[in-house]
Amino acid sequence: MSIKKQYGRLFLSVFVILIIAAGFSLFAPKKIEEKPTLRIGYLPITHSMLPVVAHAQGKFTKVNVEMVKFSSWTELAEALKAGSIDGGGSILNTLAIKLVEQGVPLRSVLMAVRDGSVLIVKNDIMNVKELENRTIAIPSKFSPHYILLQKYLSDNGLEIDKDVKTVELAPPDMISALASGSIDGFIVAEPFGAKAEEMKVGRILVLSKDIEIPGSTSNECVIAIRSEFIEKYPDAVQDFVDQLILTGIYVHEAPYEAAKLTVPYYGQKPETIVKAINDPPGRTVYIDLYPRENEYEAFQKKMMNLGLIKTGINITEFVDERFAEKTYGKIGK
Repeated sequence: MSIKKQYGRLFLSVFVILIIAAGFSLFAPKKIEEKPTLRIGYLPITHSMLPVVAHAQGKFTKVNVEMVKFSSWTELAEALKAGSIDGGGSILNTLAIKLVEQGVPLRSVLMAVRDGSVLIVKNDIMNVKELENRTIAIPSKFSPHYILLQKYLSDNGLEIDKDVKTVELAPPDMISALASGSIDGFIVAEPFGAKAEEMKVGRILVLSKDIEIPGSTSNECVIAIRSEFIEKYPDAVQDFVDQLILTGIYVHEAPYEAAKLTVPYYGQKPETIVKAINDPPGRTVYIDLYPRENEYEAFQKKMMNLGLIKTGINITEFVDERFAEKTYGKIGK
């Protein structure tokens, strides 16, 4: 065979291979871009119910959500500082403000809940005046619960940390502390109040919905995400906010079904969760979660008055309303 013919066949073979390769490339499925992973810290409280239920239902389409459980606000705050999680779902409004003051790049994209906290006391304590010289557990001094307790006591002629002692406890430890007699009551997010009632170790003295903080509509806990994640993955954050708002509607339409989904996350009976939401009606609310700057300002002002923070933060920079605004605009609520 001549050299010319050999080169001719070689050229033809290479040409055919290129055509086949091009065909495979044309019809091969396009590589799907990987969804970002959003690591959300949470405590086993009903304030975190929306991301928990949405996660259990697999509702997120543009973001992989990883739920990371913590037993205390201190642990969650340290994880946010270190960047080992991307956000809190939920996180105490006051704690988020304190973290931003310390330089942690957080933004609040949504309220997590309205109300949903309770002051539980020993069964023999019948009115607020009997709290004098007693000890009440709070989840953190940098918590709305401390502010709520201060306001409630002040409205009834008592001074916090003078007439009534406070001690910080992780929420899951509060019921056992009350049962053992080491504290006289606790103020915290549900479902620990409902659980204490079921166990008959305590009774409701007041619900957070019945304590008024001027300028604020019970914005105790917020959804806060690190700024760098928001800037890098705005579509993922929009999907996250969309699903949380829709889940809030679902929780009130089907509370028992929603409560069943929380069992692996909270370790509580569905009946306990339903009680924490609906007994009495309005005990915990997941409607109207729009993050309004004036409500955050009200809580920050109260924190400054109590000496919990020094200079405060720029609330306009902290509150990122665009995602909630878009969602509520789409659903018409």
